[in-house]
Amino acid sequence: MGMERRGLVAYVEAQIERDIALGRLHPSGQFGSEAKLARRYEVCRGTIREALRRLAARGLVVQRPGRKTRAVALDESLTLENLGLALHDASNPDARWLLEGYFSLKRQVLVELLADCCARASDLDLDRLGSTCYQLQDAARWESGEVCAQAEFELLRHAARVAARPGHVLLVQSLQRAFLGGAAQLLPLMGGEALREWAFRVMAILNERDVQALQHELPALLKVRDERVLNAFAPASQEKASPEAHVPPVTSATQDSAPKTHPCTEERDPGAPTSAPGQDASQTHHCVEEHRFDDLVSTAEQDTAPEDRLVKPNSGQPPPPAAPGCSTCEFRGECTEKSVADAALEDPFDCRSG
Repeated sequence: MGMERRGLVAYVEAQIERDIALGRLHPSGQFGSEAKLARRYEVCRGTIREALRRLAARGLVVQRPGRKTRAVALDESLTLENLGLALHDASNPDARWLLEGYFSLKRQVLVELLADCCARASDLDLDRLGSTCYQLQDAARWESGEVCAQAEFELLRHAARVAARPGHVLLVQSLQRAFLGGAAQLLPLMGGEALREWAFRVMAILNERDVQALQHELPALLKVRDERVLNAFAPASQEKASPEAHVPPVTSATQDSAPKTHPCTEERDPGAPTSAPGQDASQTHHCVEEHRFDDLVSTAEQDTAPEDRLVKPNSGQPPPPAAPGCSTCEFRGECTEKSVADAALEDPFDCRSG
């Protein structure tokens, strides 16, 4: 079979596989005749026959003499090698669920193999594994996702051989074939900083033969990268939270824990007056009692004429000495005869305390 023919068969095989995955067949799962399929895919009958034979070898279709070819139900035909069949439609909730299962299995295999290597492998084998990890983290920084994926599976294969586990060698091969089945969508996502981080950490763990650190740290580091790939491939179905959802509700508990701010001491625009025109003296007097006048500062008050800020002697007694930072007890433009007298009745040391 020539190169062009093999490529055409692979193309038709992929198209039929996609039609199976997306449910485009008759409800019975039966295909039409070879002649009908040849017209549909615009190829010769020999190409259709070879494509169906390949699908039958993969367990996706059933061919019986004297009967029409029938597609196998997805839940019956799905294997690691056929994982790509379920990933054709990323909007299908099962696609994300199955891909999560695939990544979980791959994480378990890698952690188990590397832990076995730390416990049993020779120093030379561990050095070689460390070199593979270095190549992986270097690829994560500079190379494409395809190169990163190849380097990651090379690390898995190398670890399976160092651990002397032939069954895991076969499992790794199946994992790689399963991944390549959906590689068109997933390959560009396989590099990046998350991959580089866990590969770099594995280098240090292998050097120290720290099995405990490997089992406790590596799964979380691997999952960070896997979650990134999952969310890019098939975002989890969640309603986007509105901005209000991020603001915690105001409750009595939060009010009690919040710092108390008096209305007179709230932050204001520096250019805005502290009090509105015509504010009565009782409001000013309230601030005198609560905050000793130190919290009342505004541009409008500082612009008050000096004559208006003078305090007349009270009952012929000399004014008390001014406290540091208080110029002849001007009270920053807020004192009046009435408010000073009232404040003195409340606390004779109020003016001096500043």
